[in-house]
Amino acid sequence: MSTFLKVLFILMALKLIVHVYIPNGNNVCKTFTDYYFPEGNENCYYDPDGLLETPELIKKYAGIVETHEVTSEDGYVLTMFRIPAPNPKGVILIHHSIATYSQVYFFQGNDSLAITLWRNGFDVWLANQRGTSYSNRHVNMTKRDYGYWNFSFHEMGIYDVSSELELIREKTNNSQVTYFGHSLGGTIGLVYASLKSFDAVKYLKNMILVTPATTMQFPTITYGIGKILFPILEFVTNILQSGSPLIGLHFIVAASRIFMRFFPPIQIIAVLLLWFLCGFTPEETDPLIGSSHFKMYDYGLENNVEVYGNGSAPLYPLENIMVPTLIISSARDVLVPQIDCENVFGKLSQQAKLYGHWKISELNHLDFLAGLSRQKVVFERLTFLLKTDL
Repeated sequence: MSTFLKVLFILMALKLIVHVYIPNGNNVCKTFTDYYFPEGNENCYYDPDGLLETPELIKKYAGIVETHEVTSEDGYVLTMFRIPAPNPKGVILIHHSIATYSQVYFFQGNDSLAITLWRNGFDVWLANQRGTSYSNRHVNMTKRDYGYWNFSFHEMGIYDVSSELELIREKTNNSQVTYFGHSLGGTIGLVYASLKSFDAVKYLKNMILVTPATTMQFPTITYGIGKILFPILEFVTNILQSGSPLIGLHFIVAASRIFMRFFPPIQIIAVLLLWFLCGFTPEETDPLIGSSHFKMYDYGLENNVEVYGNGSAPLYPLENIMVPTLIISSARDVLVPQIDCENVFGKLSQQAKLYGHWKISELNHLDFLAGLSRQKVVFERLTFLLKTDL
């Protein structure tokens, strides 16, 4: 990346920090074009939730919150938030996508997924994946150590989910948990249920996977845009040593505000921030990008033989999944194309296909969390099924 671009990006980051952490009037608008002039705009307003953290949001909308910590087998200290329910109808573990954390499930306040599930009688547990601001500790490393960041969704699936489910069993005496994951949260669920299939069928009642990312064979234009953005994201991450200070609802909103002040060629960055920061990051999804197979990390021929006993990186054995699974995808999702979700569903065992594959057309990748119609299109139907069939 040229020196000019680096300096420009640093200046924009400094401006962004001011927008994020210093209240300055309206911070939410109804359309992208309204972000041109948010002050005094009747379509814009100030949302105090933008500066609240997950425990504060839970306290605001549910009135009660519990904070728990658990250490994974490989030493990562993970923080989980719980919204307990008296005489719950079930227990749900929610995993977020990469480059976000549990706060993303409170995008819409009282109508957000976590609150909707809790309000309908479920004991809700929210994971915060390793490396995020709530789960950035290790028993013998700091986040400034290179080795700390030597992980991907693979380790989250085989280590973190196991530890989280063990903690939930300990606190609730419930060994039949519903796993919910969006984007790479869904990927993590597939890793766990395929590589630890016997544990999964023992400790999971079912899985709800919303647009699980597996192959990321983007359309040409999307892949090209990604190749441009990845070096920028990598540069910023290397400066900060950790991307976590820039991750969250208020960061995304503020970033979009800034880019919408520029001319149309620059405005696309606002949209891309919503796509890429709420979907995935290059390092953690490297085995997936541009691949036609859902496979483990490819170390190269020689190292693959040492690690896997074979020259090729093995595929994740989706056929081993026995947990009844519901997959939800959308025709408008350009990050995780519907055909990818069809391929995943087709590889599941018959036992896992019990709840089918919901194919919808109204939502894009981020709309599942923040779209205006996600409550009617997804949440209401999902809540009904959870209370009856699932």
